[in-house]
Amino acid sequence: MKVREVMTPNPVICMSEDSAQKVAAMMREYNVGSIPVVVDRQSRTLLGVITDRDIAMKIVAEGLDPRKTAIEKHITLNPVTCRDGENLEKCEKAM
Repeated sequence: MKVREVMTPNPVICMSEDSAQKVAAMMREYNVGSIPVVVDRQSRTLLGVITDRDIAMKIVAEGLDPRKTAIEKHITLNPVTCRDGENLEKCEKAM
């Protein structure tokens, strides 16, 4: 089985300057626990990823204001990725 058979082809994205509140609202709206962070909306070049746990543990639990705190310092940079044509088993092993 190929990755393309199980992946989301056009995932919701955010940018590093987005607030934690905006990203959390997107997670709620789309019912996801992580969102790819891109350099810009046109190229959609992957910068990193932000998770609901990142927002909870790194922003909310530290007492930072989610409305004013950009996610840029709280994302995981250079996440492990795979291509849509790769075998799913190879991707699973990378995870």
